[in-house]
Amino acid sequence: MKTKQESWDWLTRWIETLPSENANWAPFTAFVVPVLRACVRAGLDKHSRVGQSMTHIIFSTAEEHGLEKYSPSPPRVTLLHDRQKDQWFIAWSHLNLIVRPEAVERQDCVTSETILPTLKSYLPDLWRETRPGESIPATLGEQSGW
Repeated sequence: MKTKQESWDWLTRWIETLPSENANWAPFTAFVVPVLRACVRAGLDKHSRVGQSMTHIIFSTAEEHGLEKYSPSPPRVTLLHDRQKDQWFIAWSHLNLIVRPEAVERQDCVTSETILPTLKSYLPDLWRETRPGESIPATLGEQSGW
């Protein structure tokens, strides 16, 4: 995926196909797809990239797909589901949390009601750390309406 917008479109379409492969994916799809669509409606696809690592949804400001090719590893915000606890989390890390779950630096439990405000609280920090000296885009600012 060359552009940030393509990453959002591809990931949403891919997740939508998962329940047709295995019905066990239906709850995952039902939670994640509305989040991705709300983020696109808010304009996040213009300023951030989204991808996945297994069942984790990863938000970044990277210009190119594939965070693992960057050195040092850039920060990312991850949406993940803990199956044992049946809870969703938003987490901040510099490493892939599938491979290194202990690398989580900050984490908040979220529900369908709290996911967007929580994500909105993480993304400005991601922008500041990865784009120092650049103004935070209006879609990430305090006054944005998403």
